[in-house]
Amino acid sequence: MQPNKIITLTTDFGQAGGYAGAVKGVLLRINPQIKIVDITHEISPFNVLEGSLLLNSFYQFFPKGTIHLTVVDPGVGGKRKGVLIRTDDYFFVGPDNGIFSFIYDQEKVREMINITNLEYFLGKPSSTFHARDIFAPVSAYLSLGVKLGEFGFPTQDCYKFKLHAPVYRKDYLMGEIIYIDRFGNLVTNISSDLIRKSKRVQIRIKNKKVNHLSQYYEEEKEGKLLILIGSSNFLEIAVNQGSAQKLLKAKIGDKVKIEKI
Repeated sequence: MQPNKIITLTTDFGQAGGYAGAVKGVLLRINPQIKIVDITHEISPFNVLEGSLLLNSFYQFFPKGTIHLTVVDPGVGGKRKGVLIRTDDYFFVGPDNGIFSFIYDQEKVREMINITNLEYFLGKPSSTFHARDIFAPVSAYLSLGVKLGEFGFPTQDCYKFKLHAPVYRKDYLMGEIIYIDRFGNLVTNISSDLIRKSKRVQIRIKNKKVNHLSQYYEEEKEGKLLILIGSSNFLEIAVNQGSAQKLLKAKIGDKVKIEKI
């Protein structure tokens, strides 16, 4: 598989400064023919898990050969490595800090390169802006057809989040909230596969209970609590046209109990 000319850009840089603009300038200076797709620059600062979940929600909808440049990098300039990944259908470039955790689980990784070759960096890299000085030029040169092995050396080591797995008991499954989105939806660590094995369940959170899975928000009245499988393929607690976080006063780490009925 060869890379196409599409590069997606996902960061926690925000829109107020010139960080995203600098990255896009480097990309276009090296390859003016690329098409840059801004996914978002509004990931919560330093929230690598949020970036990983977001990446997992969109990457597979792009054409084969798309390069996904994803940077949430609180360890920039430290010991964490840069990584370039090729799967059957896509390329991923960014810090090896867990941002690609769900990619490792869901895609067949064909090549993985630790990015080390200074020839493809933007001069001497700043210790605080590897997105501009390393990841952007590597992504642009990749789009020009430079082979993966030119960027560094092969590796099989990668950093993955050690998310707490749901805990099984005789009559119930205990999970927890791992992410809260901007709508106040509560994303859990309980995958859709675990839910669909049980046709009838009762879900408890913060002394509230819901006895069925909804397919969409309007199945419940406005302001009512509901449970559904979200776009990230995890169980979510939501409120129709409201915030489950505010309604339940919920926070990351709160427990979610699923009982068979």
